[in-house]
Amino acid sequence: MTLTQSLLAIVVLIATSAFFSLAEITLAASRRLRLRQMADEGDIRAERVLKVQEQPGHYFTVVQIGLNAIAILGGVVGEGALSPYFERLLSIWFGLDASKNGAFLASFVTIIAVFLVFADLFPKRLGMSDPEHLAVRMIGPMSVLITTFKPLVWFFTRSTDLLFKLLGIPLQRIDKIT
Repeated sequence: MTLTQSLLAIVVLIATSAFFSLAEITLAASRRLRLRQMADEGDIRAERVLKVQEQPGHYFTVVQIGLNAIAILGGVVGEGALSPYFERLLSIWFGLDASKNGAFLASFVTIIAVFLVFADLFPKRLGMSDPEHLAVRMIGPMSVLITTFKPLVWFFTRSTDLLFKLLGIPLQRIDKIT
């Protein structure tokens, strides 16, 4: 893969990861009262968001599948794309082994920093600025992804449920007031 292709792939991965970060925060931050008002005013998407908020497990599972898969791919693509250039730069001052190790570390830190700002922090702040309006925009694409990844969602949900049972942790939150 050329540097241009790698950088383009990284931009696409960042944009996709930003989508999932935005989807996650807007659902979590959306106020039910505001969504109910929007639904009562005729926005059927707001009603869909409310339904997902009642049972958000599959939604958040898809978000986590997306975020984790993209983070891994971003690391692989970014390290492969940037390491040779960092290695050449560092070889001016250091030996071959030190240049390779330093290049890997520089690529790793650079990709983490870029992903952290553009795929996590910025989208989450954006999502917090107007969560309900963004949540209704995200619900359609996320519904398609929930359907698309249904087998994976089922597998990870069952795996998590099994882990909870093995550890003796209740599957549902207990909201008993004493």
